[in-house]
Amino acid sequence: MALGTVLNKNEKKALLSFIFIYTLSSIILMLIIALLYYTKELDTQKNACKTDLQKSILSVELDLIKAQLNGEKFIYNSKNYPLAIGLYDIKGNTIASSLKYKDINLKEQMCDKAPRVQFVKKLNRSIQGVSFIVAEDSSMSKNIKNLKYLIFLALFFSSIFIAFIGYLLSILLLKPIKEKINQIDHFIKDSAHEINTPVTALLMSVSALKKKGFGEEKLLRHIAISSKQISDIYNTLSHVAFSDIKKQDEIVEFDLKKEILKSIHFYKEIGEAKNVQIIDNLSASYIKMDKLDAQKLINNLLSNAIKFSHNDTSITISLKEDIVVIEDKGIGIKEKNLKEILKRYKRGTEQIGGFGIGLDIVNSICQNYDIKLTIHSKEGEGSTFELDFASVSFK
Repeated sequence: MALGTVLNKNEKKALLSFIFIYTLSSIILMLIIALLYYTKELDTQKNACKTDLQKSILSVELDLIKAQLNGEKFIYNSKNYPLAIGLYDIKGNTIASSLKYKDINLKEQMCDKAPRVQFVKKLNRSIQGVSFIVAEDSSMSKNIKNLKYLIFLALFFSSIFIAFIGYLLSILLLKPIKEKINQIDHFIKDSAHEINTPVTALLMSVSALKKKGFGEEKLLRHIAISSKQISDIYNTLSHVAFSDIKKQDEIVEFDLKKEILKSIHFYKEIGEAKNVQIIDNLSASYIKMDKLDAQKLINNLLSNAIKFSHNDTSITISLKEDIVVIEDKGIGIKEKNLKEILKRYKRGTEQIGGFGIGLDIVNSICQNYDIKLTIHSKEGEGSTFELDFASVSFK
């Protein structure tokens, strides 16, 4: 990428949109200018053509008058005149003609039917039997074609130039923003890396204290819940921070039921803090994918279900024939937000905290494995998320 700027998918989309709008608006402006120029130039060429036709007719008329004054018979020679000439009597009969196009209307003074322009002059009195002189110019059509071709080339190369300038301008505008974003990205990556070690140590320490029976049970429970919530935040930050680093998926065969049970065990204490019970109805289901991605799917949906559930309610998670259904009795999602809820940083409500990243993670993993995600929700009554793992299932 020019100027040392590497753009991500969203930035490329914004860049292309800017170039498209900038180029399109410039082309429209150029088209208007080109149309005005074409109209003006066309009028100029028509006037010039008319003048040339009239000059040729006048030249023939003077030669006719000169021949009559000298008592000579006028003999038409096309080589003596720059344009094609036709001479006609009062009844429209041809006396002499070098006209290429014979379909002439002597009652019409000027005819500009492509590909020629003809001008008709009726003499005040016949001269040697000539009552009408017609001049013809066949170059007008060619001149108009050349004009159109010239305008087209000018528009084409101008559009390329404008698009290139738009690209350079957008890169220059994005560069300082990109540098600032890179600084923030580095900070988030460093922070996520530093958080990982103490969070892991904290979870292990709480688990060890519980096993040995040290400390007050209620206090340890609060510490465990807080530690798991911090771990959730770390996982979210980690996904955002390191999503640009392509990893090799470790595709393995495993029983999805076992991974769901691990997630339920992990979030059980967090649910209990709100008196939210997690009810499971699971059947064995063997799938083939990265186990870590499967855990992220279930963890994010289960975490969201607990977060948005009302106190003293329950969450049901079922697994049957490769389909996982997670149903909560929470605040639900407004119908107008259902299409937007899967986008990053979009939240169903501003009343409850969060980064608005969880469902974006779910959606990106589903797209990666062609897992069908279906959402049913009613505001104030709860939400149901359905995952169809048929695409990664194996029997």
